Amino acid sequence: MLSDLGSGRRPLAHEALDELPEGKGVEHIRSVLVAMGTLPKRDEQMVRLEWHVKDLVTSRATTGGRKIPHRYATWHLLRRLRRRGRGREITYDQLTVARRHLRRSIS
Repeated sequence: MLSDLGSGRRPLAHEALDELPEGKGVEHIRSVLVAMGTLPKRDEQMVRLEWHVKDLVTSRATTGGRKIPHRYATWHLLRRLRRRGRGREITYDQLTVARRHLRRSIS
């Protein structure tokens, strides 16, 4: 991973790191690159929630079964968190509560 980033085979961007398997190593490299100013800071909890929404919604059997949970997540959960945060990062507890609400809405 480091040699790919250093040689330019993998671009030095959040999106490139997102394509790698999740793990402590990737999280550590990302946090170091953000701390050094090489990568811009981003709300990691919000990104995780967006991934979670995508995974849960796409796991629905039919396209029709995906629409309502996707709208609920996009227009209620995510929008409310962004508005409440007013530019600040969301907390782990906010992420957990939002995931719980989304799972309950799908079941």
